[in-house]
Amino acid sequence: MHLCFSITAHGFGHAAISCAVINQVKEKYPDIKITVLSLVSKVYLQSRLRCEFELITLGNDFGMLMVSPVEVDIQASALKYLSLYDNWQQAVAQEKQILEEIKPDCLISNISPVSLEAAMQLNIPTASVAPFNWAQIYQAYCLGPGQREIIQAKFIFDNMVSIYERVDFIFKPLPSVPFMQDKEIQVGSICDHPPPESAQLLQKLPAGTDKIGLVALGGLPMKLDLENWPHITGWHWLVDQHASQLRDDMSQLSTLPFSFLQLVSSCDLILTKPGYGTYCEIAAIAKYQKVRVISLERPDWPETPFLNQFLSARVPFVEVKLSQLSNDALITVIKQLDLLDYPQVQTCEDGASQLVSYLLGQL
Repeated sequence: MHLCFSITAHGFGHAAISCAVINQVKEKYPDIKITVLSLVSKVYLQSRLRCEFELITLGNDFGMLMVSPVEVDIQASALKYLSLYDNWQQAVAQEKQILEEIKPDCLISNISPVSLEAAMQLNIPTASVAPFNWAQIYQAYCLGPGQREIIQAKFIFDNMVSIYERVDFIFKPLPSVPFMQDKEIQVGSICDHPPPESAQLLQKLPAGTDKIGLVALGGLPMKLDLENWPHITGWHWLVDQHASQLRDDMSQLSTLPFSFLQLVSSCDLILTKPGYGTYCEIAAIAKYQKVRVISLERPDWPETPFLNQFLSARVPFVEVKLSQLSNDALITVIKQLDLLDYPQVQTCEDGASQLVSYLLGQL
């Protein structure tokens, strides 16, 4: 059997979900061939996948264009969708040609409507796996009363909805944004969660380090004013900022001999933003690592209330404005977080395993 995974390159969350599913496929069915259709870098995919795979560097799915990890560029995104749909037939034809050449037994999309449409035109079975679809996100940002080209936007939205509704298997991992609840296949959270490496990590950090904070804002860059972060005795910060900004109590992620997942599972505090991948990875490690979370506000993102409700039920959690990440304000937030009780450990079903068992039982 041959499975093709189409993965959007919007951040890293979609790739993290898909890689967890692929790992489960190969664990249960080692002879299945895997092809990945994506603009996600091969380096990232190799850091997550524990198997051989073929990467075809192609993708017409961009999701939404971003100003920062927490701000959508609404007008640029709207124009990008208008351009995509002006060239819709060419985009679908391009991916159809690839699928005709590689002949997969199923196309699993996260969550490109172009790939799904191409597979449907070839009568290839389709599955989607994501906590939302782009029609839901597009509707939230590009169908408002103040948006230009509203007639074209309504057509784009209706076309995406039509495609997503026709998917053979719609897998929605916890937590998700409801779409077609009568057809959706609910599964547990999907993520990888390695054992903690706290002792090994502390050996790589300066003497006197008692607490480790990780800045994990996803795959989109965001400049932080680290020069004005407070010095807190015993704390060491792991960041993805330029080395010129770093102090003695900070380390650049890329200089440490640990994967990102190992770092997530080994820290005491994680600064992040609403996003499926990191939220679910944090929730998965909560059963053996007492981690606390500061999350940047992202009120306009449709997924945010579902994500925040999910994570705040599993770890001590506080939501902050970007302006609170400096000097005394950050110290106040950390103290506030320390006062919160740790929630009762909740069972975490393996959504990737559930998905693979269901899907492969149907194909």
